[in-house]
Amino acid sequence: MDWGKRLIKPDSQVIGIMMVFVVTILAKMMVLHWVMGVRQFFVHAALMNFATLAAIYSLLLYLFPRRYLSVFWGFHLLLTGLIFVNTIYFSHYFTLVPAGIVFQVGQLGGVSESIFALLRPLYFLYFVDTILLRIWIHKRKKPSSEIYETKAYRNGAFALAFIILSISIVGATQLVAHSTEGNLRPANLGMINYHIYDFFRFSQPAPAVDPDQAEEAVMAIEEEEADRRYEGLLEGRNIIVILAESLQTFPMEHRLAGQDITPALNELINKETLYFSNFYEQVGWGNTSDSEFVVHNGFYPSTTTYSYQAYEGNDFYTLPMHLKKQGYSTMAFHGNDPDFWGRRDAYPDQGIDRFFSAEEYEMNEIIGLGLSDYELFKQSIPWLHETPEPFYGFYITVSCHHPFILPEQYQWLDMPAEYDDTYLGHYLQSVHYMDQQIGYFLDVLKEEGFYENSAIIIYGDHQGVDMRNVEIEELVSRFIRKPYEEDEMFRVPLIIHVPGSEINEEITIAGGQIDFFPTIANLVGDPLDPGAVLGQDLLNIKGGFVAKQVHVSAGSFIDNEKIFIMSPEGLYDNSRAWYLETGEPAPLEEARKGYERALAEITLSEYVMENNLIGRVREHGLGGILDNIRFLLELEQ
Repeated sequence: MDWGKRLIKPDSQVIGIMMVFVVTILAKMMVLHWVMGVRQFFVHAALMNFATLAAIYSLLLYLFPRRYLSVFWGFHLLLTGLIFVNTIYFSHYFTLVPAGIVFQVGQLGGVSESIFALLRPLYFLYFVDTILLRIWIHKRKKPSSEIYETKAYRNGAFALAFIILSISIVGATQLVAHSTEGNLRPANLGMINYHIYDFFRFSQPAPAVDPDQAEEAVMAIEEEEADRRYEGLLEGRNIIVILAESLQTFPMEHRLAGQDITPALNELINKETLYFSNFYEQVGWGNTSDSEFVVHNGFYPSTTTYSYQAYEGNDFYTLPMHLKKQGYSTMAFHGNDPDFWGRRDAYPDQGIDRFFSAEEYEMNEIIGLGLSDYELFKQSIPWLHETPEPFYGFYITVSCHHPFILPEQYQWLDMPAEYDDTYLGHYLQSVHYMDQQIGYFLDVLKEEGFYENSAIIIYGDHQGVDMRNVEIEELVSRFIRKPYEEDEMFRVPLIIHVPGSEINEEITIAGGQIDFFPTIANLVGDPLDPGAVLGQDLLNIKGGFVAKQVHVSAGSFIDNEKIFIMSPEGLYDNSRAWYLETGEPAPLEEARKGYERALAEITLSEYVMENNLIGRVREHGLGGILDNIRFLLELEQ
C-alpha cells in the first residue's frame, strides 16, 4: 500500500457525519450508565466509550467507503438495540447482558411472560434518533466533494485512527484493571467496552489459579468436627427434594395482616426437622437450572453462561450418582418443556435416570412457567408407586415465578391496601399458593404410604424480590421492619423434614447451595471425603462461608458474622460490610481474607469444571489439583 497517497486529509464533512453517529450513540449509553448507577467512573467510562465508538466508526469508514452512510446507520441501529436490551436486562438483573446470553436465546420463549413484564414504553425512546437519522440519510444530497460515496476509495488515515484509538483503549483498560485489582465491571468500563471485554473473557480458557491462595480456601473447606453429627439419619429412606421457585426466607418469618404466609412450611420446621435458617442462594446466569447444578455437584456455577451448557460433555460425580451407589432410583419432575435450560440432555450426565416433563404430564392447568404446582405433585404419585424404593425424587415447581401473577381464584391471602396490586403483594400471594400445594403434597404422601419412610427436603432456588429496585426495597423494608439488604435478599430456606425421627433443630451456621451435596451425603450415611467438592457438610463444620458471584461483584461473601458486598465499581475501598446480627458496619480490613477466599474458590471451581477434572478431584482431592497446578507452573519457569 502507498501510505503516502492513502494518508490524505479526510473530508471534514465525512468526519462531521461520523461524529453525529458517535455522539448520538454515546449520549444514549451515558443515559444507561446513569440508570446503572455509574458515578465514580462516569466521565472515565464516557471517554473510553467515545474512543471505542470513534475507533469502530473509523474502521467502518475505511472498510466501506462507498456505502458508509448505510453501514453507519445499520451499526447505529444495532447498538441502539443493544442499549434497549441492556436497559430491560438491567431492570431485573442489575447488570449488563452477558456474552453467554447467545446460548440462552433458545430459552427466551419459556420466560416470555417475564420479559414482557419488564418492558416499559419509555425504553422505545432510544430509537427516536435512529429513525430521524434514517430520514436524514434518505433526504440528504451528496456533495460533489464527498468522494467516499462515489468511489471505492479507502483513506488509510481512518485505519491509522482505528489502530491508535485501539491502543489507547487497551491502555486505559489496563489502568482501570490496575486500580480495581483486576475487577473489570460494567460500572468502570461502560457498556461497549465491557461487552468487548466480556466477549474476550468468554472466549478464553478458565483464569489462572493462584495455588497458594487457593490452598488456604481448600484447607478451610476441609476443616470438620471430629465427631460427626446425624451421620446416617436418612439411611434407607426415600429422599424427596422440592425446589421451591423464588422462595426466600422472609415470608416464613413474618405475618401479613395476621395471616401466616407459609403455614405449611412453618408447621414443618417446628417438628422433626433440621431447619437451616442462614442458607443462601448461589446461582449464576442459569438461575433455577444453576441452582440444580450447584446442589447436585457441590461446585459453583459457570460465570459465563448457564452451567448445563458451559460444562456440557463433562464427567461429573453428583448427589444422584452418590445415591445410586446405595441402590437409589433417581428421577426428576418438571411441568415444562424438557429442553428448557437443556435439562433433557443434561440430566443423564447428572445421574438422573428418569425425567418427567411436559411430554409426560397432562398439561391441564398452566400457572407461571408451566404446569401448576398442584398438578405437578398430584400427577406424579402413580410414577412414585411404580419406582423401586428407595428413590430420589427431585421436584421443580414453577407457579411462584416472576412476574408472580396468579389467577384470581388462587389469590387466597387477604391483601392489605398498602400491598394490593404491588410487586410484593403479588409475590406473597404466589408464595402462599406454593406453600399450600406443598402442604397438599405432604398429605398425599401420607395417604399413599410414602411419608413415613421418606425425608422431605425443601429449598429455595433464588431470590424473587430484588432490593436493588428502590420501590420494592421500600415496600419490603416496611414489611419486615428493617432495611431490606443483600443478606435478606439472598437468604433462602433449607428444610430437611424427617418423619418419625424425633429431632428438631435450627442450624444457624451460614451455608449455601454448594453445601447441599456434602450435607445430604453425611445424612444418608456415606460422607464425602474432605476436599472432594467445594461445599461443606453444614452439620459438621466449625465455620460457615458462602461465596457469591455473577449477580453481585465477585469476591462478595457471607460468613457466620458478617456480609461483604464488593463494590460494583470494582474498588475494594468502596465496598460494604456489616454484621448480620446488628446491621452495624464492619471494618473492611476484617473482610479481606474472606474476599480473597471467595475469589479463590470461584476461580478454582471454574478451573476444575472447564478442564473436566472431576475424575482427578475424586482421586486426589482438591489439594491434589493444586499440586498439579504448582507442577505446571514450575515447568513454565
